[in-house]
Amino acid sequence: MDYLDEMEVFARKNKIPVILKDTRIFLENLCKEIQPKKILEVGMAIGYSGAVMLKSCNAFLTSCEASVPNIKLAKQNFEKLGLSDRVEIVEGDCLKTLTKFNDQKFDLIFLDGPKGFYLEILNLLLPLLKKDGILVADNVLFRGMVQGENPIKEHRFENTVKVLKQFNETILNDERLESKILNIGDGLAIVKFKRRNEL
Repeated sequence: MDYLDEMEVFARKNKIPVILKDTRIFLENLCKEIQPKKILEVGMAIGYSGAVMLKSCNAFLTSCEASVPNIKLAKQNFEKLGLSDRVEIVEGDCLKTLTKFNDQKFDLIFLDGPKGFYLEILNLLLPLLKKDGILVADNVLFRGMVQGENPIKEHRFENTVKVLKQFNETILNDERLESKILNIGDGLAIVKFKRRNEL
């Protein structure tokens, strides 16, 4: 078992949400294919998905996370994997911290932050995405609840499901964007800007 696998086991055991295996494979393949130079991640947790991406390309990762205990664990994990010099961790509420990134552009953005704020976060992320960049959003099908395949069993999920439905409709209907939703993991949204001659 390599250290990434150990991180995943630790996260599952401690009920820390991290990407599913199918999503890991998708991100690894995507990073190998497009070889991004700058990656922005919203929702770092213990650094698992960030490490997955960094080990698949030569990028520099800027990762946003609000949980101080998670940040401490992520720093230790990046250190053990020899990735610390390729990571900048931005601590705090992403709705506030992302407003300070206006002068930066990213080749790849991975959105895995608070699901109930995906629409608000999207509006902050699109200006940060390079014209030929890719935004990947995780959990957009949310355990089958968004498409109605599974019922909403807990009241606390109602707003999350509502927001994710709106998020999906927004990216699919925005004329500036070329978007698709893949049934990978817990649902992945892939968002790109249309080429200028398609506008």
